[in-house]
Amino acid sequence: MATSTRPHLAAVDALLRDGYWDRTEIIRMADGSQRVRKQSKGHQSAGPWGMDNLRAEAQYLQDLEPHLLDLFPRLIASWEEPAPGYDMAYQKECVDLGQLARARLFNQQQADQFQAHLGKRVFGQLHTPANATFTLSDNILDTLKKAAQTIATLANLKDILAHPLTINGQHCDAFTDNIKRLTEQTKLLQVIKNQPQVRLHGDLFLENILLPKFSSLTQWPTQLVLIDPVSVAGISAGHPLFDLAKYESYSTGELPAMRRGHVQVTGIEGHKEKQLDFTIDWQHLDMKAYTDINWHRSFRQSYINHYGPVDKAIYALLEAYFAAAMVVCTEGVEQQARALKALFSLERAIFLAT
Repeated sequence: MATSTRPHLAAVDALLRDGYWDRTEIIRMADGSQRVRKQSKGHQSAGPWGMDNLRAEAQYLQDLEPHLLDLFPRLIASWEEPAPGYDMAYQKECVDLGQLARARLFNQQQADQFQAHLGKRVFGQLHTPANATFTLSDNILDTLKKAAQTIATLANLKDILAHPLTINGQHCDAFTDNIKRLTEQTKLLQVIKNQPQVRLHGDLFLENILLPKFSSLTQWPTQLVLIDPVSVAGISAGHPLFDLAKYESYSTGELPAMRRGHVQVTGIEGHKEKQLDFTIDWQHLDMKAYTDINWHRSFRQSYINHYGPVDKAIYALLEAYFAAAMVVCTEGVEQQARALKALFSLERAIFLAT
């Protein structure tokens, strides 16, 4: 499947996504066929994980078992030069579920049907025993430290590293102190490390789930295809709660609000201000997609049916980890909000674990 160089294309038909570390395009080959190409931006990537992620995604698609081949696009080719990338089958006439949600094309019954089917495929079929070259617990700690290093370089954020704060009404010890407490005073990382690992999607949220644009079939909510496996920081195996927490970060509306600037951060400008807040603008028209329809309740219930109650401490730690990973890759108000979210969630994880 791998080639030494990327296959030659005849034309780029459309840009699908200009991401933090890669570009995804619909391309046309010399024979007129279309495919989707995802390729690294190389050293222009935002953040440290981009090229390794593309390699891992291609390997992930190549290693799928037969009963999962319908759940992902078919891998056509992958390569290393001039930068890592891969080609996959083009899911013509499909759009990501984030677009369908914002267009409010599903009612609640359809949204519940979609979530139940997604839970069946992810928790019941995709989540099989797996090993990883590096553990999720080590990756969490490394990513939190990377976030702290990034924050230390930012004039308007560096004071949050070493000073206790109140964030959204919750007391938070200094970020660096809490990273130390995570390793020395809690068993959270050991619990994650010692529990059986499963294969994860890793980047499971609505924009990475495709459905037909329109369908007259009652099975429309179940005609899904997953794309872009492997997390921002390279995770594709670990605790099963990872996929639920990642999915809910988007489906509750918080992640799209931060990406689209529908979040306000206060206190940052105050220089060593002890009271900081990040607030989602839930009244914005864009947010009605997530307040009018519940996109996560049935998926969470599916998780509970498979694995039992949600471990609140591990869930909070995963929230801190997801936010910390994006502190490294973003800027402006989104980066500020992500930083406060990381501090807030890490404090909560430690509180729940001790």
